[in-house]
Amino acid sequence: MKKLKKRQIFRFSAAVFCVILVIILQSISAIISGLLYYQQAAERWRGSSELKFSQISAFLRQEVNFDTNSITSLHEQIDTQLTSASLEASSDDARLWYDCYSSQGEQMEITGTRKKSAEALVTVVGGDFFTMHTPELADGSYFQKSDLMQDRAVIDTTLAWQLFGSSEVAGMEIQIRNRSCLIAGVIKPESDYATETAYGDTPRIYISYTLYQELQGGSAGTHIDCYEAVLPNPVKGFAKKLITESIDSEQNDRITIFENTGRYNLSGRWKQLRHIRELVTSETVTYPYWENAARIICFDTAMLLFLSILLLLYPVIYFVWLCWKFYQFTDKTIWEKRIAFRNRYRPQIRYDLEQDQNSEI
Repeated sequence: MKKLKKRQIFRFSAAVFCVILVIILQSISAIISGLLYYQQAAERWRGSSELKFSQISAFLRQEVNFDTNSITSLHEQIDTQLTSASLEASSDDARLWYDCYSSQGEQMEITGTRKKSAEALVTVVGGDFFTMHTPELADGSYFQKSDLMQDRAVIDTTLAWQLFGSSEVAGMEIQIRNRSCLIAGVIKPESDYATETAYGDTPRIYISYTLYQELQGGSAGTHIDCYEAVLPNPVKGFAKKLITESIDSEQNDRITIFENTGRYNLSGRWKQLRHIRELVTSETVTYPYWENAARIICFDTAMLLFLSILLLLYPVIYFVWLCWKFYQFTDKTIWEKRIAFRNRYRPQIRYDLEQDQNSEI
């Protein structure tokens, strides 16, 4: 009897322990899901509005015919489709949506005023890039698409230290391929583990498409690798479908589109788990570091969900077993009570029957 009781206590304790572990794993998953601030752009843009918004990212292969000359046409298509869906800004000076785009340029030599130079990875940005991506500033400010002169750059702290020996260098002059430009601001790379892994050790510099085209010595449009937008999403899938159709519905096999909003909720993590191979296999699409960081988080949260499912198997089986044992116990108890009831009143029933028979005779 004691052995049986010990087994029952052990089984119950194991089931409770598994449930506690699942709660811990899901808490960890929720924490790391919130590490990437830029993935929450739709929530920030929505504010207190009742209208739902969604953040969409499109990654385009080099052979896709989509460059800076395509942006104006794209904006017109999006505005037309939003108007057709009766989605308009609340006032003339308000914006209903915004977007940004970027390209991963080659590595270039950057020279400071002290004649120090360093190799840096160039990221070419346009639109409201620094509205969606807002790394912490160590000095200065971001440059904006509304700037009259598009000759300023944003550098990270690593490049600032290599060129000037300090991170407080906003307003200083640097040269890129003998083209002088000013430092608008210095940013600190995100410190979360996923971004640190994806960012790498190479210094980075962010410049506008106008400046990049001057450095390339041409006026032709520059190919866009990454297009991102925050759009109204009144019904599920509306924003993603809008971007897919607006960019080019005939080139979907060469365009990878993600809906960032809801990427790390339970349904999103389940979807990532079912398509885990796509997260670990290489594709022809080259992702920027921020998307690689997001994919690291996707993989980790999917694995945590997988472990949670495994841990939940035992409590579920144990609960089903308890239900079965309870059913057996209840059924046995009811049957015994029925038998006892019959046995208790059977003599009385026989006596009544005999009396009835005697009275008939």
